[in-house]
Amino acid sequence: MHPPPVWRLLDADLHMHTLNHEYAPVGLLEMIQGHPCRVLDVGCFCGGSGRWLKMKYAGCEVVGIEPLSAAAEQAAVIYERIINKPLEQIDFKGEGIDQGRFDTIIAADVLEHMVNPWASLERLGQLLMPGGAIYASIPNVRNLRVLQGLAEGKWLYEGAGILDISHLRFFTRAQIIDMFTQTGWIVDEIRINPDPQLSAVYQGKDINTINALEAGPLQLNGLTAIDILELIALQFFVRAHPAEMPTL
Repeated sequence: MHPPPVWRLLDADLHMHTLNHEYAPVGLLEMIQGHPCRVLDVGCFCGGSGRWLKMKYAGCEVVGIEPLSAAAEQAAVIYERIINKPLEQIDFKGEGIDQGRFDTIIAADVLEHMVNPWASLERLGQLLMPGGAIYASIPNVRNLRVLQGLAEGKWLYEGAGILDISHLRFFTRAQIIDMFTQTGWIVDEIRINPDPQLSAVYQGKDINTINALEAGPLQLNGLTAIDILELIALQFFVRAHPAEMPTL
């Protein structure tokens, strides 16, 4: 018997069925500089990031934003506070959250789910205290597997991953930088999270020597090492700070 098509889970707590409730984006969280004290975790799901942060940083206080009620209930056991709403619907002043409240903002695999992530990034910048930073993970639509699927005429939605059926926006590395720059941020660092399903492309190899790739009917030539890094990336990890800190 075939499983039901993934779209049938869209209105049935999709990610409670398709994601690991304990997951924490460790590669992203390891980019945090200094000792975070006040953290806002946007799209905190079941609280994996907050659990990791509290284990590593004594006294770290974490506020989570999570629209999915079932996930918010699990995160509430770990976090100091959970706001069970989509970010776009939150009145921060009404919630008692002032400008400059946080030193760290986490936005792990959440911006791509928003209708207007650009406006959300503008709002989030106002919540950081001087010296603060945002840490975001964003799927890479330039991934070689996605491109191969397109070359074969396929764009197959899934319950999780780059083609998660609940994703509304898709980005390459260049467009991620554009999004942050256009919304008042300076990107300090970008790392890739390699796609394990593409390990044959890069594992044990010097990517500086790879200038061509084949994937099904797709043939790519004249590639640079930067191209290879982007093509094997599952997602990008971004650290950025506001170009201008708000007046408090």
